[in-house]
Amino acid sequence: MHVAYREDRERKHRLKYGENCRKLYQNTGKKRGGLWWTYVLTLVFKIGVDATFVYLLYHIYEGYDFPSLIKCTQVPCPNTVDCFIARPTEKRIFTIFMVVTSLACIVLSVFEILYLIGKRCAECLTGEKRSHRPMTNTMSSGSSLMEANNLKMSKSNTPETPAPSYSVAIS
Repeated sequence: MHVAYREDRERKHRLKYGENCRKLYQNTGKKRGGLWWTYVLTLVFKIGVDATFVYLLYHIYEGYDFPSLIKCTQVPCPNTVDCFIARPTEKRIFTIFMVVTSLACIVLSVFEILYLIGKRCAECLTGEKRSHRPMTNTMSSGSSLMEANNLKMSKSNTPETPAPSYSVAIS
């Protein structure tokens, strides 16, 4: 989603300032800054939710095995009654499938976090840190900044005396 947003911003920027304008992003597909942190925190949150699901499911059902028969002694039963669980095998298979899927998601998310952190550390160690907006000596129209400054200086009729200070201008 962020790639489409950045590409659309680049397209609008080129339409507004021309094809020779500088790019807003060096690579629209790279996650940088707040987007990187948001992505990593989303992965951590996902790991937490999946781990909580697996933990609670294990402790609520005392394992992942559903017995086919339960002895019930709670109200409204007057004495011990045999309660049969409908389709315990299907429930067990579906529960094990959900747990295995959650564990696979946890493992993949941990690997992805390790990959992202390792990649960022490798960039820091090799010194490939690039600025998001490279400084250039050209304006969006393609002309040089020095030329534009010289044009402003030659056309302007600025007085030789400095501007008065704030306190003098107010009083």
